[in-house]
Amino acid sequence: MPDISLHTALQESEDEVLEKMFFIRSFGEPQDSAREPEFVAHLTFEGDPPGWLALCVTAPAARSVSADFLGEEKVDLSEQQIGEVVCELANMICGSVLSRVENNSGFRRATPRLLPPGQPSERGFPVRGGSSSAATHSAGVGNGRLMVIFNTETPAWSAAEKHAF
Repeated sequence: MPDISLHTALQESEDEVLEKMFFIRSFGEPQDSAREPEFVAHLTFEGDPPGWLALCVTAPAARSVSADFLGEEKVDLSEQQIGEVVCELANMICGSVLSRVENNSGFRRATPRLLPPGQPSERGFPVRGGSSSAATHSAGVGNGRLMVIFNTETPAWSAAEKHAF
């Protein structure tokens, strides 16, 4: 497996999951939507290394992604359905990143949970950043934004990097 940076793995995973499972493509840097309401899904994982993933999706993008995934009209979706789809998207992206970065390790992912609006920073993780072992990727989706933060407690290494020393 070629060496792959965490940021590259995150970007490739996000693009692949959106295209293959949600039938949409992300596009470049998103517009500034800091004031828009968001759906925030969070999940932790255990393994080597352990960590967490947070997925922040603006309400318009969450509604668009959910409609595409469920094959429903945007106006027919409930907030619960949208939240469940955002959690599933977080789970898929996390699994894809873990398989790209640490394909020889076993991981156990917790069930993603949707965080209440306005409370992510009170849950013990920084949604707008991360530590030095975190990668963040944002993309425009539909008429909104999707941002993924992937954080590990220790730097994530590819198999080739682990055995290079």
